[in-house]
Amino acid sequence: MIKNRTVKMTKNTTMKMTTGSDDNGWIITSPELQVKVDRDTLVLEVEILPEVERQELEQEQEHKELKGRQKWRTVQGMDRITVRDGGQNRAISLAEAGLKHFSEYKSGYFQGVQIGLSQFPDSSGLGDLEIKLTVAIHPYTQELVCELYSFGRNKDEGAEERGAEARIEHIAWPAPFDFESSLAEDYTAIPAMQGYLVPANWEKPVFRYEEGSLQGRDAYMPWWGQVMDGGGYLAIVDTLWDARSSFEHIPSVHSRYGILWLPSLGEYNYTRRIRYCFQDEMNYVKMAKLYRDYVKRYGRFRSLREKIAQNPQVGRMIGAAVVHTMVHFYCVPESDFYDKENLANNDQRTPFADRAAQLERLNDRYDGSLYVHVDGWGRRGYDNLHPDILPPNPYCGGWEGFRQLRDTCSELGILLAVHDQYRDFYKDADSYDDRLAVQDEAGAIESCSIWPGGDHSFLCASVAKGYIERNYNQLQDEGIELDGAYLDVFAIVPLEECHNATHPMTRRECAEHRSACFQSIRSRGMIVSSEEPVDWAIPALDLVHHGPYALNPNPGRGPAIGLPVPLFSLVYHDAILLPWTLDTSGWGIPEGDWGFLHGLLNAGLPYLSIDPTDEEIVLVKQLAELHQRVGLLELVSHEFIDGHVRKQRAVYADGTRIEIDLDSNKYDIQYQV
Repeated sequence: MIKNRTVKMTKNTTMKMTTGSDDNGWIITSPELQVKVDRDTLVLEVEILPEVERQELEQEQEHKELKGRQKWRTVQGMDRITVRDGGQNRAISLAEAGLKHFSEYKSGYFQGVQIGLSQFPDSSGLGDLEIKLTVAIHPYTQELVCELYSFGRNKDEGAEERGAEARIEHIAWPAPFDFESSLAEDYTAIPAMQGYLVPANWEKPVFRYEEGSLQGRDAYMPWWGQVMDGGGYLAIVDTLWDARSSFEHIPSVHSRYGILWLPSLGEYNYTRRIRYCFQDEMNYVKMAKLYRDYVKRYGRFRSLREKIAQNPQVGRMIGAAVVHTMVHFYCVPESDFYDKENLANNDQRTPFADRAAQLERLNDRYDGSLYVHVDGWGRRGYDNLHPDILPPNPYCGGWEGFRQLRDTCSELGILLAVHDQYRDFYKDADSYDDRLAVQDEAGAIESCSIWPGGDHSFLCASVAKGYIERNYNQLQDEGIELDGAYLDVFAIVPLEECHNATHPMTRRECAEHRSACFQSIRSRGMIVSSEEPVDWAIPALDLVHHGPYALNPNPGRGPAIGLPVPLFSLVYHDAILLPWTLDTSGWGIPEGDWGFLHGLLNAGLPYLSIDPTDEEIVLVKQLAELHQRVGLLELVSHEFIDGHVRKQRAVYADGTRIEIDLDSNKYDIQYQV
């Protein structure tokens, strides 16, 4: 069974490091690690020095070869360049470079070796491509840091005959570490959605949603880790914008997790970086805490307390219940959601005045704080005509009806927010223009008709903020001051590139533009929300509407992938507001599990129906009280009770302990007085 031992954080040190070479390769030695780089194969071998040996080094005693070192070795041949040529992919190992140049690399904060690779085989189609790799140890953190930079590459002379130029799809380096085990206590920790562990002997499928994207459901956070024989490593991707991860799991044979570097607008024009923290005692909680320290160290952690200081409205969300409601659902015949059997389902309307009356009744029955999120309030209902959503829905009351709903919520002390969308660009919207849509490198514009509004392309994020300013200025001009806005999909759909020459956009720029849209909402004193808590967006968000566990075959329904663990909450519980469904097998809740228990364990906000049962209100109040007490606190630990994966315990910074049993549906909350 998975055990989660209490371990001591590694002491930072700046002791002397050495770099040297022999016939086989280069060796970098620090007080905690020894890293070998094979000259021919480029395989990395990492040895973790035991604590006793570190103490001897610190005391400047003679170095001795000790038993019990843990070694991690990358898989030979899996550091490679994948080239797309004539519709087919082919892989070229980095070790195939005809010329390899090694030199010592030293700066004020790294020491190691730099490797130059060039003269790849003529058949590779890589022309005069040159790659520089850096393998170094950070003297303060004792992290192994690996960097990649490439340049050059003339056009492939044979490309015209094959009908297309060969292009690099991705570069895999460093290769995955060899992880061969059949033991249940050895595992890979993956922060896909809330997070899960894949034990070495796990026999069920490990399904991935988006080819390992580091900006979506395959990785809310850009890290992973592996544990074997009690020791292990944490890998953190510094430059996450143009990267994916790869994972191959064969039960009781191997689990190989690696990084794939993607081109940015067709180029590799900046340094890609990944860092590894190796420790002889490691577990998934420690990985999460090391990553939490990392985002704080690099200024990427922004707590809820900080967000409340900037916008006191956010403070009203602590212990609040989240209510989702729809006023108009309209579906065009071209949509994948169109119901051909029951046509009335395609046009369902509830006037703003009726929703206001329902909220008055709910407020009488529920004496806690409420945050109401309204779908379908725009001109033609839910997911229609974006970004040209105004005036408010005329079938449900128009400007006057929407203003009445706003006034009712203000009088009752209810926070009112709207669902909004600035990515799906509907072709029947008033301002639709192909020139504003995302274009691929061939100049094509992707379109689909999945959502209720039908045919749409995708608005380039570089022009989205102008639409937000226009729409929310008009709402304010009409005297409608909203408490919050939900910008749909911005914080879940992987970052996009745009090749339109008038508004080109890299993935990193896409993140910056989406963040600017969030900040535009915040600047108006409104609560900012989006779909799910992807790492890059968390500093700009107050609330997300989903952050549960990864399921197979889709994030909404099915059995859990691996063993669910709250990796995300261990890092970011006190940085983002996250509601949970109370339903059994609800959206993102593993099949057969009671969502209420997962909500308790993660101390999240409760969802509340607009017309709830008395039993639902009782449960919502319990979860709301828990969040009121610990919503601003760090989740400090999580463990399986007595090794049983269905019995779990979470402890928060004030000592509050939550225990759940997912088989018996029992739970226990122990507050600190």
